[in-house]
Amino acid sequence: MKKLKVDAVVLDLRHLTEETLAAYDKCEMEAVFALMNPHAQALLNQYGVKLDVVQSINGEDDVDVSTINGKATLDGTSIPDKKRAMVVNGKLYMKPDGVKALEQYCGIVVNGKLYCPESLVSAVTAKCTVNGKVCIYPDDAVILNSTTKLDKTFLLRAQAKLYWAERMFVAVDPKLDAEALAAKGARFAAPKAILTESNAETLAPLFTEETELVILPDGTAFLDDDLELSASALRRNGDRLYVMGDVTIPEKAGELLEKIEYLHAEGTIFLPDTLEEAVDVIPELEYQELRVLHGHTLIGKPMLWLGKEMLDLYPDGVTCVDCAMVKLDKALEPDTIAKKFVFDGCAMVFCTELQQNAVSAVSKNVAQIQTGLAKEENDDTVRLDGIQLTL
Repeated sequence: MKKLKVDAVVLDLRHLTEETLAAYDKCEMEAVFALMNPHAQALLNQYGVKLDVVQSINGEDDVDVSTINGKATLDGTSIPDKKRAMVVNGKLYMKPDGVKALEQYCGIVVNGKLYCPESLVSAVTAKCTVNGKVCIYPDDAVILNSTTKLDKTFLLRAQAKLYWAERMFVAVDPKLDAEALAAKGARFAAPKAILTESNAETLAPLFTEETELVILPDGTAFLDDDLELSASALRRNGDRLYVMGDVTIPEKAGELLEKIEYLHAEGTIFLPDTLEEAVDVIPELEYQELRVLHGHTLIGKPMLWLGKEMLDLYPDGVTCVDCAMVKLDKALEPDTIAKKFVFDGCAMVFCTELQQNAVSAVSKNVAQIQTGLAKEENDDTVRLDGIQLTL
């Protein structure tokens, strides 16, 4: 039996021909995003093609397809001149004046984060499939970084506007004139605000009632970036650390953990499994997320194929973090998967029914585990893999 197996992020079937399908006894296709038309749909039905996709769009031949890895924005200045479909592996920013741009899209898949104004939530979610997080912000707000520092530099540009941050505002700069910032008329909205005791009384009224206020004692070491724990980092900052980003703890940092009195990570703590018990010695430990890593780490990949070749490269195992689509070779035994792989925050993991229990056991925050897509194959199987394929 001659089989065709297709794996793609974007699969364009609008020019599919009967000759292509007739050359195979069986066809299976997997994709995040598929472009279709009535002719292609009829052929798929006629030949019994198994098609598994996150989103399928019926589009004419002149529909453009784009894949963006990183950041994309839809606003009044980015109106396409014809219909379009898009896959964003990263962040999509929808602006309040982007309604006409949105109308030109027949479908959007976001593997990551979608930023949407309150007034357009219904319209945007009707067009978008989001494998990740939807962040809703006030229409009249100025969008700032996920975490924004209120410091002397910010004071120079501050205006009588509402400022919005996805995660938090941080006002710990000892040089910040809190009274002057309040006099500018600036207002702030965010889930959280970090203030020092010396400026909290002046700045607290500038935040919305929904904002959680965290008050730090003056003198607490506040790190506005990621931190890799090291002896030099402790010498520079002391043993009480408030980290705005992620904290990476190396395998050989066991003795350093014993010296820390307080550790707060606003982001994620990445911890090797060999130190899972050692981290408990910290008297005060706070974090948004703790990720225990096994073996080599692959972060944010749009598409991964995992098989024996990957384990040959990384015999200690592989941890996949925040990847869009992960496909497992059917030859991988469940016991191997359970011992060698971890899936953390991935959008989709494809495996066989035999592998499903093992994948579930080593998965955390995985949106979907798709089974039944990797049947037994023989030497006549033709495999097509890619980010964007046209058949």
